[in-house]
Amino acid sequence: MSDLNFTDRDSADRDAADRDPLSDNPADLDAEVNPQRHPDISEHPPHADPPHYGKGPTTHSEYGAGDPRIVMTGVESEEGPPVFHLIREVTTIGSAPDNDIVLMGLLPHHARISHTDTDEYVLDSLEDTKTSSAGEASPTDDAPTGARLRHGGIFVIRDYGFSFQRSEYADHGRPFGGRVGGELSRQPKQDEAPDYRDEHRQALKEEVRLDAALEEHPDNRGIA
Repeated sequence: MSDLNFTDRDSADRDAADRDPLSDNPADLDAEVNPQRHPDISEHPPHADPPHYGKGPTTHSEYGAGDPRIVMTGVESEEGPPVFHLIREVTTIGSAPDNDIVLMGLLPHHARISHTDTDEYVLDSLEDTKTSSAGEASPTDDAPTGARLRHGGIFVIRDYGFSFQRSEYADHGRPFGGRVGGELSRQPKQDEAPDYRDEHRQALKEEVRLDAALEEHPDNRGIA
């Protein structure tokens, strides 16, 4: 596993690299939801401790809660479809062996999923990618930047389909349980999300520390 790095990609991919929206180092990452793609994004600053944090009609919980993961679609197997749990702050996808998710037929470093300081998961990709997310203004862009992933959202990278899954109590979408009184009833907005910035910074630092330790002692892979 390593960070996205376009300095050594094959010459056939240089045109795509020139459009690279991705960062070389997750410690320098400032990934965020693209407001042009998602006009429903809140403009309010996060609350330090909302009144109904983690309970009641909200979908806010602890940073990284809800087992965020992507599930491959269209795959028939006795074991079920492959599931990739998003345990890193930056999860990389591509054909090169240093990616977190290695899939043949993609660019060496094709896409990434970033965990942001607002506890959202966003997709950045270089090309041949289709997305379908609630509130998304431009799902037909084949090189999405800052495409927000919400529970049940689908995206396709070339021939590979994925569904983003996260328990709804932590997904920051429509309040868990749906609208009281039916689909057409009036429902007040839930409280703003907590301020996750400290947890985000700490998670990035810990990830960099662990990656450095694994590079120094590769035999310790799998040991925290």
